[in-house]
Amino acid sequence: MAGPGIDLKIDGDKELIAQFKLLGKGLGKQALTYATIQGANVIKREASLRSPRGKTGDLKRSIKSVVLKQKQKLVRVGVSFQSIKSPVFYGLFVEKGTKSRQRKRWRKKPLSTGPASTGKMVARPFLEPAYDAKRRQAADVIKKELWRIIMKLKKRGMAGG
Repeated sequence: MAGPGIDLKIDGDKELIAQFKLLGKGLGKQALTYATIQGANVIKREASLRSPRGKTGDLKRSIKSVVLKQKQKLVRVGVSFQSIKSPVFYGLFVEKGTKSRQRKRWRKKPLSTGPASTGKMVARPFLEPAYDAKRRQAADVIKKELWRIIMKLKKRGMAGG
């Protein structure tokens, strides 16, 4: 799950950037989206391995890499455990943990269900460590995929250079 402040930038490969600029605008964006998803899949696999497996395994299965809405010309991809089809709402609780909370004392009748306070859940992060462990490998996969696409288009005569 890419939060604010977590960015994966590919810098320093001037030849790749120059060749990429030769691609057509529409084709370049498609290629960049495909390559970025391939890089996100590296982090997704690592997060699936690190995620705790509960009784059902829903959290592990719900980890996906998705293309996010673009505000600019950049491609944004995220790895997350939430999706519209199968919301695993407790994933954030597992990742970040929870704090103990007291029940409301203003109730006229005491609740017959459970204790007067809720328990604390210890954080068991799996997405952020997966990102930290695999971000360089993801950047390498993105570079390799872009080079592969550029070379394939050169063979077909669709890219300049």
